[in-house]
Amino acid sequence: MAKKNNAHRSRALRFQITEAYKKARTNLVYSIIKKGCKKIIFTSSYKSEGKTTTALNVATALSQQVGTKVLVIDCDLRRPTVHTTMNLSTDKGLANYLNDECGLDEIITNSDMDNLDFITFGAIPPNPSELLSSDSMSEMVSALEEKYDYIIFDTPPVNMVVDMVPLIGLCDGVVFVVKNNETTLPDFNRAVETIKRNNGKILGIIINGIPTLETSKGAYYLAGSKKKQTDYYE
Repeated sequence: MAKKNNAHRSRALRFQITEAYKKARTNLVYSIIKKGCKKIIFTSSYKSEGKTTTALNVATALSQQVGTKVLVIDCDLRRPTVHTTMNLSTDKGLANYLNDECGLDEIITNSDMDNLDFITFGAIPPNPSELLSSDSMSEMVSALEEKYDYIIFDTPPVNMVVDMVPLIGLCDGVVFVVKNNETTLPDFNRAVETIKRNNGKILGIIINGIPTLETSKGAYYLAGSKKKQTDYYE
């Protein structure tokens, strides 16, 4: 009986999670009313707040729509994680292309999911901010717009480095990821101010770390202690 109850709870939790990402997908679709490719940044204030997991799950949900092609680009060129989560090769990736070491087709990885592709980091460069703000980055995004309906940019945390700032001008908006009872209000406000100061449009906020649907009443409470992870980047 206990095993059956546990299995039931597990299925119920998976259903809740799946439905949550489908709702996020729907909200994004209606937040960007335009023809052509929609380009969306996913970021957070600090690390370990779930931005990469959230970006990947929303991208997966978007790709499940009929005829919708989605690309995820790992723009965290300091501590990339997309390749680990999705078990992808990093032989050639974004940094290699921006350094003119390979062609665009060489860095696009087709996943085992229909309509979902990836560009991994490739190599950790000494100058990530310069690469992401380069003309080559802008030209690359323009070329990719012709092939995809959505491009998802997984970027570094806003409060640690400025790497994501140049991407704001290339994208339609930002999805900000916070972690329930860990992201502090001052950190949240500081990150939002940075985005707005650079003319970024915040499409929405996704909150991670809510144990179950029943305990979600306090989900929008941004408080609690937060250790500053100043060792995140060197």
